[in-house]
Amino acid sequence: MREKPNLSHRRDILLLILSCIAILGLLARCIYLVITGILNFYPKFSSSFEDSILGALAMLFVAGMFLPILIYTLKRLKGQEILPAIIQPVKAWQLVLLATVWLIAVILGAVLARLFPYGWVLASPLFLLGISLPILCLVWIGAGGLPCGSRRLLWSVLGYGMVGSTLAAMLLEYMLIGIAVIGIGILAVINPGLQTTIDQVKTQVVNANAGDMQALLTVLTPYLTNPLVFVSILVFASVLTPLIEEAVKPSIIWFLGNHLSIPSEGFLLGALCGAGFAMMEGLLAASGATQLWGFSLAGRAAASLMHITSSGLFGWAIASARLEKRYGRLALTYLLSVGIHGMWNGSAILAVYGGLRMMNLSMHIDLPGVLFMGTGLGALLLELILMLTALPLINRGLRRSSIPLSALAQSDIIAPLATSTLRKTDGLDPKSN
Repeated sequence: MREKPNLSHRRDILLLILSCIAILGLLARCIYLVITGILNFYPKFSSSFEDSILGALAMLFVAGMFLPILIYTLKRLKGQEILPAIIQPVKAWQLVLLATVWLIAVILGAVLARLFPYGWVLASPLFLLGISLPILCLVWIGAGGLPCGSRRLLWSVLGYGMVGSTLAAMLLEYMLIGIAVIGIGILAVINPGLQTTIDQVKTQVVNANAGDMQALLTVLTPYLTNPLVFVSILVFASVLTPLIEEAVKPSIIWFLGNHLSIPSEGFLLGALCGAGFAMMEGLLAASGATQLWGFSLAGRAAASLMHITSSGLFGWAIASARLEKRYGRLALTYLLSVGIHGMWNGSAILAVYGGLRMMNLSMHIDLPGVLFMGTGLGALLLELILMLTALPLINRGLRRSSIPLSALAQSDIIAPLATSTLRKTDGLDPKSN
């Protein structure tokens, strides 16, 4: 009888192929950004060149983070052992040290970037530290001490969060934007006045100085502060976007769920998915906001907390649904994750809207603008404090309810317990010697 192909090796080969595709795609994007940055270089407005080069560096950095997946997968195909991953609980002095290094990196990077015209070149490694160190701290706080699988599993889930979930979310969100553009186009045909306004906006944007963000904001502010435009942006960013992203970010856990032993593993994997998503989003967003280096990096650190917390919670709920059939918990936790994300985005938009109103009035006192800005910033601060408090408390509660790490027999994909009836092995257990 013909021997049935090893399912584990099928997955190894598939993971190898997907990792290679991700690396090649990221490197291609890196080369494209470098070439376009050089071709469009204009000394008077060098910010676009700066954004392109930092964006290319970000793509190279993410591509490098896929190398451990390749190395571990090749080891697996060769029959070599892959060591288990154990994340020890974080200690206070470690957090203080990492936070201090991050603060120094942000301040030094901001100084170097503005010290002389091309100081950002020297500060570019600090840019990567400014994005990645807060994510490392937050994942460590949320996942430290929880049971997990092999090292390859953790890198693979992180890689999915960086590329897979980001691409899926972008495609779905662009589809919504495309539908909105088609709707606006239909309305413009029906209402000639709307078409006139659209043509006017196009002309003003084209005539604005290339690469001058201040000039572009000056042109767009009167339109962005229109109540109808504001409500449309608010609905998209605080309702539709969270619904998409929170469903997509930890979705890989659905495929791993049958191999988990306890729901707390889902929280760890969900937090890693959120960390990967936050990494890619932060690198893309911050590389285009270099004029506000320090503020941008601090904002990305706060947004990373939101992504890690919300995805960790939904990952825990997915694992609960797969292992314990807790579908009510799944629905409620999804709504909670969407609410956390939506409140964060909505608060940020309120703050920006208030600032734009004041800018539109040449910084004159505008009571509604002050209220919008104050409410938005206050809500952001409140949510930040709540999440910073909740993340270690969630971790502590999950650790108390988890079985000891020493009792887990780790595997290459997910570590099934030898005595567990909740997991399917499907060829995922290490081969016996």
